[in-house]
Amino acid sequence: MKAITLRILTVAAMAAASTAHAAAPAQSPEAVTDLFLRTLILADPAAMKSLNDYTRPVRVASKASGDFINIPETLEADKDYAKELAPVFLEQLKLPQADKTALEPTVIQFMQSLHDAQKRTVCTTGKAETVTEGVPKKSVAVNVPFECKVANPPEKLKAFLQRASGSNWKTVAQYREAIDKLRVGYETAPLTQDWRGALPLISDKKPVVWQNIFPRESVDITEALF
Repeated sequence: MKAITLRILTVAAMAAASTAHAAAPAQSPEAVTDLFLRTLILADPAAMKSLNDYTRPVRVASKASGDFINIPETLEADKDYAKELAPVFLEQLKLPQADKTALEPTVIQFMQSLHDAQKRTVCTTGKAETVTEGVPKKSVAVNVPFECKVANPPEKLKAFLQRASGSNWKTVAQYREAIDKLRVGYETAPLTQDWRGALPLISDKKPVVWQNIFPRESVDITEALF
């Protein structure tokens, strides 16, 4: 799990909350963490909307522009995930550009299957743990542990690329066959991989609005899937 310093998180969150007067809908830190997990891992629009509704009073009071999450942009990026990542994958292959172009549809299909496997992830949250060290007197902070069951394919993306770099494959057909096998591995992978982490949250003591301005620093599921 990537860490972010509590000091940076505090400054960013408190800058948004310092002038807040309107009450946000009450949420436990565990519930807020669940919304973050559903947003970041599942791209769940209902979770995004709930996070926006929850943080909106603070943002309005501090005159922040827009919602915390731009839902249309986030969903568009989610839809384009495979097309955006395919060129990055192809860059790692020792092939002429013409062969990479020929393989692009196969790689896009694979990346979509990987992304779909991510969305099968099932997460639960544990009890929030209070943090006191380095927390300003007017603030409260917690770490919320989470545990997820993630797809566990027979071979992952990074291992495949390492194997491909040392192989003697020379034709598009050989690469296509290998990538298709990799794709099927993700499509049929059972949820038997355990992935754990913790999400730091901080709030003003009054009103209590749990925030993490940089959640992707703590929730990076590529650690498990790639």
